[in-house]
Amino acid sequence: MTQEHVVEPRENLNAQVLDMHRGLTALIDKLGTLDMLNQRIEACTDPELKLVLANQRDGARKHVAMLLEWARRRDSKLDKELREALFKAGPIAAQYHYGEEP
Repeated sequence: MTQEHVVEPRENLNAQVLDMHRGLTALIDKLGTLDMLNQRIEACTDPELKLVLANQRDGARKHVAMLLEWARRRDSKLDKELREALFKAGPIAAQYHYGEEP
């Protein structure tokens, strides 16, 4: 997904929607970078290069956190979901009661 890829004509989208698209696209890109760097670090045989890549990965983690926080502050429903889901003990899916009859 690139920043230029929107599914609706740009003239139909307001500035807030376009900014959210930019932020989410950046978040997706950083998550991809994080995944790629984790793989490179695991496969790397040179200890010094491993350290350099780990430093780069740690920067990507910070960017992921900042972008997620940016999006959370601008989307009240995302804020609600994150507050209900994050930093809880126990099985992740259990808090959503998956598999139970309503």
